[in-house]
Amino acid sequence: MKSYRIDGYLLFFSIALSIIGIVTIFGGSDDSAGMAIRKLVWLLLGIGLMFLFAFYEKLNYQIIGSYAFIILGVLIVILLLTLLPFIGTKVKGARSWIRIAGLGFQPAEFVKLALVLALARYLVLKETQIENVKELWLPFIISFIPIVLIAVQPDLGSAFLLIPILFSMLFIGGANISLLAGFMTIGLFTLFVPMYLEYQKYIMVDDIYNAVKDTHIKIADAVRILNFEVWHYLENKTTVPLYGADALKKWAIKIVSIPENRKIFYQTVTALDNASPNYLKNFLMNDLAMVIIITLSSVVYGISMLLRYFSRMRWLRGVTIFTLILSLSFLGSFMLRKMVTFKPHQVTRIVSFANPDKFQKGAGYQLRHSLIAMGSGQIAGKGLFGGDMTRGEIPFLPEWNNDFIFSVIGEQFGFLGVSVTLLLFFGLIIRGVIIAIESKDDFGSLLAGGITFLFFFHILINIGITMGLFPVTGIPLIFLSSGGSNLIVTFIAVGILMNINARKFINA
Repeated sequence: MKSYRIDGYLLFFSIALSIIGIVTIFGGSDDSAGMAIRKLVWLLLGIGLMFLFAFYEKLNYQIIGSYAFIILGVLIVILLLTLLPFIGTKVKGARSWIRIAGLGFQPAEFVKLALVLALARYLVLKETQIENVKELWLPFIISFIPIVLIAVQPDLGSAFLLIPILFSMLFIGGANISLLAGFMTIGLFTLFVPMYLEYQKYIMVDDIYNAVKDTHIKIADAVRILNFEVWHYLENKTTVPLYGADALKKWAIKIVSIPENRKIFYQTVTALDNASPNYLKNFLMNDLAMVIIITLSSVVYGISMLLRYFSRMRWLRGVTIFTLILSLSFLGSFMLRKMVTFKPHQVTRIVSFANPDKFQKGAGYQLRHSLIAMGSGQIAGKGLFGGDMTRGEIPFLPEWNNDFIFSVIGEQFGFLGVSVTLLLFFGLIIRGVIIAIESKDDFGSLLAGGITFLFFFHILINIGITMGLFPVTGIPLIFLSSGGSNLIVTFIAVGILMNINARKFINA
């Protein structure tokens, strides 16, 4: 490259945030120096890759863009390989890692950037036609393939993150806003209905226990032991696990699996429903009602389409759009509820977000202690080694060095430390927006915008989780969390932003 213009703003924000992360991890516990050193090593490697992608001519963003679909395709193949037991490595319940020569990396982190690259390339190629609905199918397909592969690992946090990135890039790429709003409505309704119904069942467990504890003590004890998992073993008729469960849990599963006890359990559920009816839940659980709505809305959609074709009346357009969204929303939620069995931990994350006090362990435990850690720092914090939530062999705040590091910043450095961190993030996002606006070509503008959105959603979702605004989903906080894969991808993305910014002077 002829002009080595280093973007001092991006360099400052990236290095400053990374140093805050290293210092926070170092002061987190008495034995966290090793984690801090590993993060420092990843930081040095990331800075090297940042400069490589920023200034090496053969890696300028326009050349990389020409291979966008190949890069995404290769990473999708790697995601498939990750799911194979003899290739992928299972960490914390998710088969999301690949280890080579003792070093591990998460392909999903690299897929995020590759998807941004591929979407930017596609939107440039279809710049004049992207408002047509038929041109939206390919972006949805190339996005949902990695979303599904990441979700089945299962890494729901990373899978979910790709959805707002897709819609954001389609928005800045010029797609029809009404179409995007329709797709978003369908997607949200499809997810909401099954999760709402699961939520209603899970919050019912305490009432079931209270209803049977005086007359059927064994069933009550089994319900208390299994808690929200009791539905999992009853509805799916899961056998007693030979491994991975203690004797008490095995006993509880046997008790609720007895046909007579199962009958008593569901009779109690029916009695509670009749005593305090929830009409929305009953309606959404009624298969016949769902089928009627899907059928009627589809018929009205078909009739309105025919009338619109022959009469050309403008008001019929609104009717066709409304009935199409209605039919697809109910159809999607109905099919998802029938085809997908949510695992207990997936539902408890949603339920704990809505009511953390019902979950003294697991996701509710993390959220409660995250809020305690952040609030305990007050204005100036407890000091570098003064935090209580991250100490001991079993810290009070699990994943404090990764998913909940923002809470640790609040505990150690207080409101002042949190404010400085947020200001640095704000500066990073604003700089990304400026680079996107000032880019001399459409691809550079879309790519810079996509990377900025990638940063923004990482920041928004992670900090929102630590503050109880979103369910716990396991999204790392860029630059700050201890994960090496995320840090490397983030610095590569910063390098590409620098590349886009530097080349505008050449094109000028």
